[in-house]
Amino acid sequence: MGKVLAGKRLALAALMMAAWTVALAGGAAAQKQSAPAIIPGGNAKSPISINAGRLDFFEKQSKLVYSGGVVARQGTATLKCSKLTIYLAKDAMKNSQSGTASSGDQVRRMEAAGPVTIRSKDQVGTGNRGLYDKAKNVLYLIGNPVLSQGPNITKGGPKARLVYDLNSGRARITGGRVTSILVPKSRAPAPSSRR
Repeated sequence: MGKVLAGKRLALAALMMAAWTVALAGGAAAQKQSAPAIIPGGNAKSPISINAGRLDFFEKQSKLVYSGGVVARQGTATLKCSKLTIYLAKDAMKNSQSGTASSGDQVRRMEAAGPVTIRSKDQVGTGNRGLYDKAKNVLYLIGNPVLSQGPNITKGGPKARLVYDLNSGRARITGGRVTSILVPKSRAPAPSSRR
């Protein structure tokens, strides 16, 4: 009996990790359509690596909680937060044991407790907390969101939220005034013609 229970828990833990990986990659179906990765700027086909101080699995609540300096990487994109919670579909346990659903169907949403930083090349997004809603395929940075690319910066206030639609690639900040600093590209001096 103990070996059977241990085997089911190991299989369930493997499913949860697979569900997380597929969720970050945008789901198996989304990968076929070249949808953007969950970590903006990440490559949907790249593997996910997660480093955290602790991982807790709550079977009854159908959730995984990574805590302690969480760093998730996918391709050139990085997500950093203090705690990352992954909520699974309520029937994930039944389906994982029967094998009737793919792991990508199991993730409902993910929440990141801040401070949250998402970085891809020279683009950086920060906020007090983050949320990924799988049903809408939308990523939110909530509270003091900041977007920057090189010297260009756009900021929202304490009640503002950045809404990033992964289907369209459109981002917007709502819930208060927005401040932007846009620096024009500097022109390199023309080469002198010395003889």
